[in-house]
Amino acid sequence: MVNVMEHRNPFPGMNPFMERRWRDVHLNLIAFIRSELGVELPESYSAMAEEQVNVFGGDAGVYFPDISIVDEPWKRGLPPVWTPDHDSSRERAVAEPEIVNVETPPERWIEVRHDDGTLVTVIEVISPTNRESGRLAFLTKRRDYIAAGVNVVEIDLLRHGRRLIDLDARDYQRRFPNAGEHYTVCAIRAGMPDRREIYICPLRQRLPVIRIPLRPPDPDVPLDLQKMLDRVYESGRYWKLNYQEPLEPALPEAEQSWVAAQLSKSGLVA
Repeated sequence: MVNVMEHRNPFPGMNPFMERRWRDVHLNLIAFIRSELGVELPESYSAMAEEQVNVFGGDAGVYFPDISIVDEPWKRGLPPVWTPDHDSSRERAVAEPEIVNVETPPERWIEVRHDDGTLVTVIEVISPTNRESGRLAFLTKRRDYIAAGVNVVEIDLLRHGRRLIDLDARDYQRRFPNAGEHYTVCAIRAGMPDRREIYICPLRQRLPVIRIPLRPPDPDVPLDLQKMLDRVYESGRYWKLNYQEPLEPALPEAEQSWVAAQLSKSGLVA
């Protein structure tokens, strides 16, 4: 039996190396948050983990995993798979394409609902897809939630890709000039569509205890993000990651030195 007490997260806050196994981190972070909220929420609320598969492209749509998959492509509105024509009577040879199946990761999030069935709050743990190929779809979904009077909380613990906070780069730098290397959490309250509650989470500091808004007059529920992340680290045995391999994107030199010191102190690198 492994003693996880000997394998603490070597960083006080987010472990940037965990981004390398983000699908596993994402799945388990959502599970731990849902479990924690199940204890902390008032009796009249429930937290549920939700999932859907998004398809991005010319005919973008949403496919839910619990819907049956049909065999015939025409039943899904897709053209039949092309079969090369080997008719020797044709004068021109037709090239055969390489067939590549593109993996589409599922989207997962947490919904907080009142006992009357009302969707009150959505908690999103940002994924690389949200920041990149699915950015437009994510921003559209955010607008839809806001228009419907739903609270939105976005937890962004990634370094790859562009941030999703809707401030332009100049305004962001002006408001947070001394943030350094950091992560963010952004909360948008129902009825306040133009206001953002932004938590700056520096790499060198503990992740914050954030406020999860509910329906007035019910008070916010505290959520300890560091506690959740450390559970993910320990249950996923993330001390087994290759900490010798440099981070991508590369950190500023001062942060690289600090990361190396943390890893050395924890015994993860010589």
